[in-house]
Amino acid sequence: MDFTAWLLPVVILVALFTAATYFMGRRHNVLLMRLYANALEKAFKPVDQKYTWIGGYVGYRAEFKVKNDYIKLVRASLHLLPRVSLLYRPIARFTMRHDKLYLVFECKQSLPGEAHLIKKGQYRFVPAGIDRIEQFRRRDVTLGGVDFELLSLDSRGEKELIRWAESLQVADYSHIKHLSFTSSTNVAYAYVDPDEELIAALGRTAPEFVKAIAK
Repeated sequence: MDFTAWLLPVVILVALFTAATYFMGRRHNVLLMRLYANALEKAFKPVDQKYTWIGGYVGYRAEFKVKNDYIKLVRASLHLLPRVSLLYRPIARFTMRHDKLYLVFECKQSLPGEAHLIKKGQYRFVPAGIDRIEQFRRRDVTLGGVDFELLSLDSRGEKELIRWAESLQVADYSHIKHLSFTSSTNVAYAYVDPDEELIAALGRTAPEFVKAIAK
């Protein structure tokens, strides 16, 4: 059979499959963006909000002004898998295996010290970005059958961070990647796999954690 006789049908099939993958992936990501936006707004009950889309259909950044005695602003950053791109998805299996949600809680009161609770193996290839990490005390912690490393500058911060993690009471603690608070930026921080239950738990517990740790 002539080479060109079967090449054109193959090219057409690949093009159709790529297009179908794009539209299915776009629909999936749009549904997830709406789902998590609704969960975030329900959890934090913002008095004002602003969304900025990231790269089309791979997520957004959001700012929520909240009416709270301890938290003045919640910044959310949602990064979804590139489901729209058939060619990039095999690469994404190595660079980004899960959807990601980052939450930064800007606090009204001063936060003393610094502590980090990090899922074991989370920063295997990329550093955690902790300044002067050699100054931190380290110990292993297990929550819900999942192993974490706790880094802290003092026992009070260590105790309150563990209490925050335990108060989340989520079904799967492997969805929690990194919880922390830092005095230098005066923020509490959560990096998690996005999940409606976990978002609701963070909305419920973050203000209580900030209240407990603040001066």
